[in-house]
Amino acid sequence: MAAVVCAAVLLPLSGSSASAADPPPHLGEGVLVPGRSAVDVGMSGARVVVSDPVYETTNNGSTWTAVGGSNSGKPLQVEGGALLTFDGTTAKVGGLTFPAADEVVLGKGGKLVSHRTPSAATAEVYDVATKTKLADYAPPFALAGDTVWKVTEPGHLDGKSLPTGDVKTVLVASTCTVGPGAVNGRWAVLSGCNQVVDVVGPQPPRNLSVAADAQLGNGFTVQSSGADLLVADLNDPALGQRRYGPIRTTGPSFRADGSGLAKIAYADAAAKPRVITLNWLTADPQEHPDTVAPVLTSATAGDRIRDNNSLSFEWVYDDPQDPNSPATGVDSYDLRIQQRPNRTSPYSAWNQVPGWQGLKTTGASLTAPIGTDTCWQVRARDYAGNVSAWSASYCSEVDGTAPSLQTWRIGDRVQLGGSATVRWAYKDDTGIASYDVVYKTAASGVAFGKWIYPANWQGANITGITWVPRLGWDECFMVRARDYLGNLSAWSAPLCSVAPDDDRAFTATGTVSRATSTLAFQGTTSVLKANGAYLTKATAAGQRIALVAIHGPGQGRVDIYHATIKIGTVSLAATVSSRVVTYLPATVFRTGPLKIVSTSTAPATIDGIAFLRAP
Repeated sequence: MAAVVCAAVLLPLSGSSASAADPPPHLGEGVLVPGRSAVDVGMSGARVVVSDPVYETTNNGSTWTAVGGSNSGKPLQVEGGALLTFDGTTAKVGGLTFPAADEVVLGKGGKLVSHRTPSAATAEVYDVATKTKLADYAPPFALAGDTVWKVTEPGHLDGKSLPTGDVKTVLVASTCTVGPGAVNGRWAVLSGCNQVVDVVGPQPPRNLSVAADAQLGNGFTVQSSGADLLVADLNDPALGQRRYGPIRTTGPSFRADGSGLAKIAYADAAAKPRVITLNWLTADPQEHPDTVAPVLTSATAGDRIRDNNSLSFEWVYDDPQDPNSPATGVDSYDLRIQQRPNRTSPYSAWNQVPGWQGLKTTGASLTAPIGTDTCWQVRARDYAGNVSAWSASYCSEVDGTAPSLQTWRIGDRVQLGGSATVRWAYKDDTGIASYDVVYKTAASGVAFGKWIYPANWQGANITGITWVPRLGWDECFMVRARDYLGNLSAWSAPLCSVAPDDDRAFTATGTVSRATSTLAFQGTTSVLKANGAYLTKATAAGQRIALVAIHGPGQGRVDIYHATIKIGTVSLAATVSSRVVTYLPATVFRTGPLKIVSTSTAPATIDGIAFLRAP
């Protein structure tokens, strides 16, 4: 359990000037934290937590955030930056989980947590930050900071630092023991001997008895007393007291500040959360001024490359605690930025925007133009005026780079299959939103038409197009891509595919036989059987010609003419019969008759001709 385990004797305190005839002064209620009701309440610095269900606020109730789950009627434990909650059958703290039916106690300062199953001889002690088990201890003991405090033998209160193994011994009365939550900062409230001892030194012990529900803050104890809270000042040798309230009198309803500040959170009679600031407490007997600046514990500017132009920066600082030099807490923050409009430009000088100096919030945002890279730095000051150094830079760039083409293919330039596919792939810093695809075609014997923009191919989420080629048609495609910010790539280079004109599309002259072949495109061939036999087509347009023919043993050769100009000679002789596509040299674009002439007595088996309107 989280409460201090001491003798159940109510104040007035031994050694105090208070008496039944001279009751402690009543200072009224704490400051209301509006917006939520509270079954239970806890706090650490500016963080106030209520249940059930569990909610928290860091801005005095202006906004509340759901933490999740229920605390199942168990006291909220909020220490340092750690929150222990009980949700159904599970106790949770800092990524650690334990059965809720077990005893789970969060140490003062929130660095350590103990877990013990019912009736177990020892409890496990874990580091909350690393979720690492550090030791086993037989109860009773107390956790404070990184130290475990335990009476190891009569009259010896030992504090062992788990990271270093160093042990400090404080001499106490022989009947003293120490329980959960009983050491905080300078003081330990001991059971069995009713002593308050200085674990830092050299203050002499005070005699003190407290109730079973009492809690130990940093320099004070607090316990319920009827419908009030009764607070005792441990730094005062006379153990001065004050009362506050009224409080809710059913169930757990108050907790000392887990950050080490002189504050208490409690639920009032109407179940509303309130905060008491104990500004009347005596100063620590050996207190030194706060000379330590806040320390950055986390910061983020989000993704390095952003797919939107709304940038934000968030940070968390901690003001380090020290029993001899209590932290005053983080007061405000300064923020500065530097930017560059694109990746090839230098960064500007740091700009301390006036509205971002002395911030009370832990985040800022701005809208940046596409391509702009923004770097943030933050520093913090505490209430004592200590200012941290500027943090490292946290940068976030609004994606200003268009997608880049990675893959762009269409298969063979001369398409001999029953279907054809053009495919593409792009890469982008943030992601591809859509593509635009255009095409143009040229029917057999004519030049290309204009680029066509099909509506369903603009802004489309497709990465390929499949079509059935048409004989003699040349078909070309271009693609471009855009990302989620609208950065648009250039059009790709055109990719074209042409289905040949079959041999049957040509007029035969001389000794020519029409044949069939399993090797042939469309299954047919035209065999030029004599020197001078030829195939011709009256009109053909193109920049390059590809001959589809059956090569093999005993095959002859042909000359190819376009617009009365000889383009080249192709030999069909080969050791093995196969269908071969031969690309003749590219020329200027021409329109005119095409002629394929046999120049040998050996047969020449022609399968088709493809006219390429683009190389």
